Amino acid sequence: MAARALAQGTDRPSSLRGIVYDSLISSAPLAGAEVWVEGTSRTARTDADGRFELPVVPPGRYRLTFYHAILDSTGLSTAPAVVDVTTGPPADIVLVTPGPAAAHRSLCPHDPGYATGAIIALVRDATDGTVLGDIPVTAAWTVYAVGQAAVRGTRRVASGRSDASGRVLLCNVPTDVEVVLEGRVGAGPPGMVLVDLARRPFRHTYLSLAAGPTSGGLQGVVRNRNGAGVPGATVVAIGTNSHAVTDDFGEFTLRDLAAGSRIIEARAIGYPPARAQATIRPGLTERMELAVADSIPVLDPVTVVARYEPYLARVGFAMRRHTAIGHFIDTTDIQRTGAIQFEEVLRMVPGVRLRPNGSSYLVELQRGEGQITNRALANYCPPAYFIDGVYFPLPPIQTPSVPLVPEEVLGIEVYSNLTSAPPQYQRLDSGCGVILIWTKRGVPKQRR
Repeated sequence: MAARALAQGTDRPSSLRGIVYDSLISSAPLAGAEVWVEGTSRTARTDADGRFELPVVPPGRYRLTFYHAILDSTGLSTAPAVVDVTTGPPADIVLVTPGPAAAHRSLCPHDPGYATGAIIALVRDATDGTVLGDIPVTAAWTVYAVGQAAVRGTRRVASGRSDASGRVLLCNVPTDVEVVLEGRVGAGPPGMVLVDLARRPFRHTYLSLAAGPTSGGLQGVVRNRNGAGVPGATVVAIGTNSHAVTDDFGEFTLRDLAAGSRIIEARAIGYPPARAQATIRPGLTERMELAVADSIPVLDPVTVVARYEPYLARVGFAMRRHTAIGHFIDTTDIQRTGAIQFEEVLRMVPGVRLRPNGSSYLVELQRGEGQITNRALANYCPPAYFIDGVYFPLPPIQTPSVPLVPEEVLGIEVYSNLTSAPPQYQRLDSGCGVILIWTKRGVPKQRR
């Protein structure tokens, strides 16, 4: 940082005057900054407009330095400004704090400045405002990845611990999404702060924490952009069970709210949600206002009329039951059988024979030439199974039972020969009959 004050015209000594500007946090003139000339006792303090004036100094070169609590809380410093003073009327001097980009480079030199930022949080006690050291603090946000079939959110976290001055530095945080800072003192409630860098590489904030399970209250009002209260809005303290509904004037009260930094959110029909930061102090009731943005246009109700089509009707079961040559079983018939294994349901079908096969049964629809080189199963002709429309080969030796239980089945169609089965389920190896099974698994999931 460098500044020059050059003036000509008279032989009188010149005073030093100027302005201190905060380009780091407020982007405004900095009030209450102490300015002094190095090596001298000349000091001055900036007024409400950030302006200062030092006593008359003789011509020469001087180094000006300033101090403010902002610099102390961020751990940053400014280089002295070199000022050349000549005789004549005083010239204005501009002193500035480091900018966000410079702060980011200084605090987080390993971060890619084009994509991330830095957050400095000053951790304080919610009761008396004293700084709290050695407190773990996390910054959390969500990153969304858009795939071909779904959008997946991944939680990301940056963490740090406050130093003896209560200052904690969090690097590599995003600048384009909101970040939630959270900390806790011992068994006390967690405090939360919502930080939005708004594409800036640096932000400074305060995190108030309570050392024990203490609480306070919060009263406020939810207003729209015209200043009118919004009735019926739901107000919640994020991360807690505290909530309230605004009255006819938009007023609300949250009682027994955990002390510390709290994120307060208001939601109302027809408005986008509004959030604000509050600091709850033990035994006290704070006051705040939440302003919701422009109302969202609400369209007139649209009535959609549709005819529900059950799954069995959709797959053709109901139609074939009245037109096809076969035997049909529904859930009522299945419950009546009291079957435990799937094959036992088919006892009620005329012409079906169940042949014991260890702990299960082989289903036989008609006699045919033996297809299995097993003397115990000679002349057995297995049917072709389709489960929810998909061919399911079932070798009777390797897989002696259909992998279903009766409770899973919605309907069964049994066709004793190939020609009686629906054309789409006729296979060259289906000469010994076709069994179509429709299950609860095949019912399409309803979109919410």
